[in-house]
Amino acid sequence: MSVVVPAKTQAASWYWGKHPTFERLVISFDTPVKNFTLSRTGSNELTFVTPQHTQAVKVFNPIKNGNRISTAKYLAAPKHGTKKLLIRTKVTSFRYKTSRSSNNKIAIDIYPDSKGKFTPASSQQDSASGKQAPKKAQAAPVAASSKAQQSAASPIKAGPNRNKEKRPFYSPKNVFRSRVNSGGPDNWVAKPSTAEPAQNAPVQPQSVQSAPVAPAKQSRPSSAPVKKVQPSPSATKEPMPPVGDISVPEKKLEKVVSTEKEETEVIWVDKNGNKVAPPPSPSHLLKLAKMALNNGVYDEALESYKELKRVPTLTKKERADVLDGIADTTYAMGKDSLPENYEKIIAATTEAMNFDLKSPKVPSYLLRLGYTNLKIGNVREAGAYFNILRHNHPKDDLVPSTYYYWGEHYFKEKEWQKAADNFQYIVQKYPDTKFVREAGVGLAKSLYQLAYYEQAYQIVDYVKKRWPRFYLDYPPFLSQMGDVAYRLGKPDEARTHYWTYYNIDPDGDDADMVLARLGDIYLETEEFEAAREIYEEAVRKFPDRDGGLVSLMRLAEEGKYDTPTISDMFSVFDKPYSLKPLEIYSKIITEHSESKIAPLARLKKSIWYLWNNQHPEALATASAFKEKYPNHVLIPRVKEVAMRSFSILTANNIKEENYEKILQIWDDFPIVHNQEPQLTPESRVALALSMWKKDKPSKALEILDPFFQNLKVPQYSEMGLSLALSVFVDNEQWNGIIELARRIELWELNKESRDQLDYAVALAYENLNDPEKAVNLWARLKKVEDMPRSKEAYINYFLARDAERREDFELAYKLSLEALRTFKEIAAKDPEKADTSKIRDLLNSLVDITERTGRSDDALEWARELAIAVPEGDPGYPAMRYRIATLYKKTGDTAKWKDILTQLVAADPKSLYGRMATSDLNTYGLSNDASSYSPTGNL
Repeated sequence: MSVVVPAKTQAASWYWGKHPTFERLVISFDTPVKNFTLSRTGSNELTFVTPQHTQAVKVFNPIKNGNRISTAKYLAAPKHGTKKLLIRTKVTSFRYKTSRSSNNKIAIDIYPDSKGKFTPASSQQDSASGKQAPKKAQAAPVAASSKAQQSAASPIKAGPNRNKEKRPFYSPKNVFRSRVNSGGPDNWVAKPSTAEPAQNAPVQPQSVQSAPVAPAKQSRPSSAPVKKVQPSPSATKEPMPPVGDISVPEKKLEKVVSTEKEETEVIWVDKNGNKVAPPPSPSHLLKLAKMALNNGVYDEALESYKELKRVPTLTKKERADVLDGIADTTYAMGKDSLPENYEKIIAATTEAMNFDLKSPKVPSYLLRLGYTNLKIGNVREAGAYFNILRHNHPKDDLVPSTYYYWGEHYFKEKEWQKAADNFQYIVQKYPDTKFVREAGVGLAKSLYQLAYYEQAYQIVDYVKKRWPRFYLDYPPFLSQMGDVAYRLGKPDEARTHYWTYYNIDPDGDDADMVLARLGDIYLETEEFEAAREIYEEAVRKFPDRDGGLVSLMRLAEEGKYDTPTISDMFSVFDKPYSLKPLEIYSKIITEHSESKIAPLARLKKSIWYLWNNQHPEALATASAFKEKYPNHVLIPRVKEVAMRSFSILTANNIKEENYEKILQIWDDFPIVHNQEPQLTPESRVALALSMWKKDKPSKALEILDPFFQNLKVPQYSEMGLSLALSVFVDNEQWNGIIELARRIELWELNKESRDQLDYAVALAYENLNDPEKAVNLWARLKKVEDMPRSKEAYINYFLARDAERREDFELAYKLSLEALRTFKEIAAKDPEKADTSKIRDLLNSLVDITERTGRSDDALEWARELAIAVPEGDPGYPAMRYRIATLYKKTGDTAKWKDILTQLVAADPKSLYGRMATSDLNTYGLSNDASSYSPTGNL
């Protein structure tokens, strides 16, 4: 085992720890270790060697406060010499494993193992030379001589079996690796003969199937290597991809010791003992398999490679070639459908790469692993593989391709800036790589999508000048140059590029859009007849492609409207046409729903319905657009159409007071939701009124709120204010009224709105138990002429209460009398609007005022009227009767007083007023009894 880390080691320390199944010895060096080997040199001894003189350990002590080694079950205290450390154990049957926790720490794990006994090297060699060939074989070799029998060996050399000790290079998550099958057919392995066969013994001939044609060495997934250059001083910062958790262990140096002895001459015979040709050698079968791979006969190639893989006598190079062939063939078969073949490709590629980590094909395998993961969406795994390629093989010609693939990925995901960063890094960092041309094209496309048209023009100009005939190999580059020139206002140059493209490839992928753009150029330069001819040619030649559909739309609209406004399309629809725009839009939507211009057709169709006063259809079309293209750039235009139609429908229904219909439209078309700021003032008021009428006060206030966030809008702001105050009062949200008044304190209100606001604010203060703030407002409102009778009643009521608090009994009596008269008038006209609680309060106030001013007879009259207003069974009935009794007593009608108190006691003797009546009657009786003993007859 070797780890190449330059260092100069002078001292080391050690400590140990116990684990459930093993014990660990950790050696910590003062500097990173450059090289070391660990081997078993005795029954209970391992030797740790540092070959370099500068790495010789001079001091080797246990760490302080560590576990005492005497308590260990398997480990003994290690020792050190000049250039080696002796790791000693207390057991003789064990196995061990090494690992690194850092560059200067080596961990050695000791496991008890009954099979792990020490065997000297000489014994191992003897055992190796005594291996027997497989027992089963269809053809038996015949020895030529006794001497040949002693030295004969299989013509196919047996390579060492590395599957037992070989560990994978790394183990990324979610990657499946096929198990390497070390077994295989035995019919190609000759079994040496130790004696002459019987004279008539039948010998089975070797049967060999025809092998597949082998391909040449598989090329890398990207392209042939290119010349490396030094990075440009102006190189941009390296874009870093997302990376998954993939660890990269240190490479292992493996020493292979051959155990083969002299080859024994083998003669192959058939079942009759006749000499026959030997079976095909693995090298020959490899050539056939490679030929099949190169010829595209993948099934045959893969079958041959898998058959070869089962041969146990392959050399290391042959086995590496077989694994490489399996990996290349598996990828070639599945690269066109990566998601379905992902596991097979990853397993085969990983196995081939891990077999020989020093192989020159490792970079291409890392690239393939990253590319495959990237194509199926495993972004973090792809980033990990690409980073390993960049860091472990920074000079390899495939490194630039990692940035190119990231650029392709981000461009596909419409992350234009990230795509541009990766393409630009190749252009500046690797200007001479074979990827730079395609990277330049990708960079220009990304900049074009970012609307950096000037920079995109510079890049396409660079590509055009460096590879002047590139457009012949890749005609779409002409279309790209035309697009950039067109965006920069260079119609002549754009027209030249477009015509050149069309002449080279008139049926190409971009030919339909090239014709449409040529028509747009002629249209903008006012060459109308030429534009019409071009559009008609596009429609005729490409009726089902985007360019033909765009041209059809241009012909119907007689103009170019790619970002249409409502006013633009209204002017278009006002003109007479032989072609009906609605039919064209419907055709594109139904027959070409996946076309890039289908969203534009939906928008124009909704505007057409709006123009034609088909507002439910306009809302339905707009809603379908938002559902199908929720993040499209035209969404704001579609919402504008929807809100315009909704506003018109709302206005129509509000005139008929059809509030339910307004709410139904609101619920049926969610596209108008969360767009309250875009509602017209009239629609806002109408919708809020509908919400209020349908018992949705919170939603009504939410819709009205934008009115109060800005300056006053004439007419509509005051309508909104009136409605909001009504909702607040109706739902007794008194704090909301105070806050609303604060928000609009700078508004200049008309007289009606000012009176309504003052009335609501005064009412709010009264209900918030702050009547002092309401008095001035009531006083001002008292002076308002033509005040509604209902409001007048409340104004007088609250002013009467204020006068009573101030003991202005004359004013309080007058205002209470006016308020009572008004409330009775309202109740008589509409019993549902009667405020009985206020009527009772006013009668109680009149009783109090007349009683406190010594007008007992008037107080008694008001009390009798109060008795009529408070029916028997009302919670306030006992209190009212007790008070009337008291007034009878004050007026000298003791009999009536006693009668009412007796009734209260009889009704409920245990109630408050029942007990009070009992007490009063008892007191009155005692007073009468005592008065009989008085000289005057009175007490």
